[in-house]
Amino acid sequence: MRQFLRTRYVRGGRGPVDYDCWGLVRDARTALFGRALLPTLQDAWPGELRGITRAVERVIALHGFAPCSPRAGAVATAWRASLCVHVGLVVEVDGQLRILETDEPDGPCLTALNRFQARYTRVLFYDDQDLPRTDAESACGVAPLGGHDCGLVRGGGH
Repeated sequence: MRQFLRTRYVRGGRGPVDYDCWGLVRDARTALFGRALLPTLQDAWPGELRGITRAVERVIALHGFAPCSPRAGAVATAWRASLCVHVGLVVEVDGQLRILETDEPDGPCLTALNRFQARYTRVLFYDDQDLPRTDAESACGVAPLGGHDCGLVRGGGH
């Protein structure tokens, strides 16, 4: 997870150094959970909320995603009214679920699940249950080094 916390936020960034929220989610879920790499979604441009919403709905429909409760590896979709405004990835750190996310102005961070949910009208979680999980998931339980935590998660080593 360390490599993702050391990146920077850039609108439209798809990695490996510059990420927006979708770019970070697609690369981190592959690296941390061994999941298939999702499409780049060029129409999911930060600030273009209708484009982001259409892109997220398309990924859910075409890539075998199903609604789920918050769990490590799930994609957290953040909504205001009927528009998806942000995405993050559920990870486990020190036995607690967090959201790995990036946005302006803070860049990549880990946010407590309840604080992430409190910022939006609703947060829906999706997982592509048809794809197998791998041993890479255990890496998610290791506390990250470097990066920062948006000031929302405190603990040893952060």
